[in-house]
Amino acid sequence: PRPPAPLQRPAITTIAGMRDRKGIAELLQAFDHVAAQLPTVHLYLVGNGPDLPQYQQQAQASPHRDRIHFEGFQPQPDRYLQATDIFVLASKREPFGLVLAEARAAGCAIVASDIDGIPEVLDQGAAGILVPPADVAAIAHTLHSLLTQPDQLRHWQTRARQNLDWLAVTRVTQETLAVYRELLAPQPASSPLPPQRPRDRNRHLLTQAKPETNRSA
Repeated sequence: PRPPAPLQRPAITTIAGMRDRKGIAELLQAFDHVAAQLPTVHLYLVGNGPDLPQYQQQAQASPHRDRIHFEGFQPQPDRYLQATDIFVLASKREPFGLVLAEARAAGCAIVASDIDGIPEVLDQGAAGILVPPADVAAIAHTLHSLLTQPDQLRHWQTRARQNLDWLAVTRVTQETLAVYRELLAPQPASSPLPPQRPRDRNRHLLTQAKPETNRSA
C-alpha cells in the first residue's frame, strides 16, 4: 500500500479541476474564515485547470496564504485522501462526483454541495454533510464545527465508510454494462419497441458520470 501524503494536520483537502464550476474560489474564502479562528488548520488543493492562476492569486492575498497548498496534478491522489481529515467538494455543478466515493472509502469526513448527483453519492446526506452550493458562510461554519468538535469529526468519518457496497467498482461496471446491453439488444423488426423499464436509481447518473480526476478537465 502507498503511504499517505505528508500533510500538516488538521488537513482540509479538495481534489478537483481548477475551474469555476468546482467552487474553488468559495472554498478559499471559507478557509480564510476558518483559518482566522484555528491557527493550525491547512488547506490542500489537488488538481490543475485553466483558472489555477486566478486561485493562486486569491490565495496570495490571504493572510493565511502560508497554510494554503496548491499541489497540482497528482498521479496518486488517494495518498492525500488517506492523510485528510475533511474532504470538501464545493462544486456549483456536478453530475456525479466519483471522487466522493474515494473520499468515503478513505474515511474522510465530507462536506459537499447539495446539488446535482452529489447527494446520491453521499446517501442523501447520511454519509456526508451537504451545504448549499456557493454558500461561503455555510462551508466555513461546517468546517469550523467539525474541527472544533472531535466527536462530530469522528462521527462523520465513520459515516463516510458505511454503505459503500453500491459504490464499488464492480457494481458500477456491471450497471454500466447493463445499460449498454439494453441499448444494443436487437429488436424484432415487426414489433414496436417495448415500453421502457424503470431505470435503476443510479443509471441516469452513470451514463453521464465522468471519473473525477485532478487534471484540468
